[in-house]
Amino acid sequence: MIRKIPVRLTTGTDRSYNIIIGNNILGNLGKALKALNCGTSVFIITDNNVARLYLKIIVSSLKKAGFADTGKIILPAGEERKNSGTFLRILNALYDFDRNQQKKIVILTLGGGVVGDLGGFVAASYRRGINYIQIPTTLLGLVDCGLGGKTGFNFRKAKNLIGAFWQPRLVYMDTLVIKTLPLRELRCGLAETIKYGVIKDKNLFSFLENNISGLLKRKSLLLNKIIPICIKIKAKITSADERDDKDIRIILNYGHTLGHALEAATNYRKFNHGEAVGIGMVLAAKLAVKLGLIQAKDAGRIESLIFAAGLPVSVKGIPENKILASMRRDKKFISGVNRFVLPAGIGRVVVTENIPESMIRKVLSERR
Repeated sequence: MIRKIPVRLTTGTDRSYNIIIGNNILGNLGKALKALNCGTSVFIITDNNVARLYLKIIVSSLKKAGFADTGKIILPAGEERKNSGTFLRILNALYDFDRNQQKKIVILTLGGGVVGDLGGFVAASYRRGINYIQIPTTLLGLVDCGLGGKTGFNFRKAKNLIGAFWQPRLVYMDTLVIKTLPLRELRCGLAETIKYGVIKDKNLFSFLENNISGLLKRKSLLLNKIIPICIKIKAKITSADERDDKDIRIILNYGHTLGHALEAATNYRKFNHGEAVGIGMVLAAKLAVKLGLIQAKDAGRIESLIFAAGLPVSVKGIPENKILASMRRDKKFISGVNRFVLPAGIGRVVVTENIPESMIRKVLSERR
């Protein structure tokens, strides 16, 4: 069954788009792209892991649909590649493909969050904006980073500091990709589904608690239940707050403040994004307990579920000063005042500012 989930942006209907989700539908991508009429030349951005699995079927689908002019760049995989050097490398390859700058190009980003964020920013930047299509190939991409129009790359020690809001023309999701995911990547995607349960849907959270072992076994019935729920939550939030300037979209950052700090403090090499966010959610829940926002038993449920998903819950071996230094560069902070999304129960979060750094340090020390 193929589903269509609309993302209707309240601030600009011309930038609204659809999410298409189905199983074993990559072979129909060319037909879907043709119907959009958003480009005649196709440039694919992917990484070496994904190219080995899915590039051939994508190119074949494009050719069958009549796209004769296609180009590609295959990047090394890894969060540490999400930087200005890779961004320029993609731009150079795209420029060479464009030749005389007269083509009507549409970019396809085929991969996880790194490819999607970099490719989306290339689309936002080249000729001051060209069309692109997101094709997520990870569970994390399916439920989170493949949606919402945030693009960019990491700069120095700051996560996603350089970027732009640039909406795709279509997000095309094939849930069959989950079967080829390494277990570590599957767990990272589950971290984001847990996030949605905490911030917006206590029933989803309970479902995850009761079915986490089956989800880790990739049971299709369970995955097909949670993925659309997560997509709809994010679509609703990003539709109402496209540019993250209304304090609506900020709740999606639950677990990300300290999660991003952990990634940066370890040079994007120790943790995958979902792992860092999982730890960040545990730390945020502990802060919420200390501030009297959530009962200890509910914070314990959050940690237990993250642990059951096979995700780390400790910052052992990482100096607190490095984590705090990275945290201070968080782009959500205003005039140096920290801002955290903290749980106030399962299914509800609040934004809390100016938490004493001594309290944050205390929580970090307790998670060693």
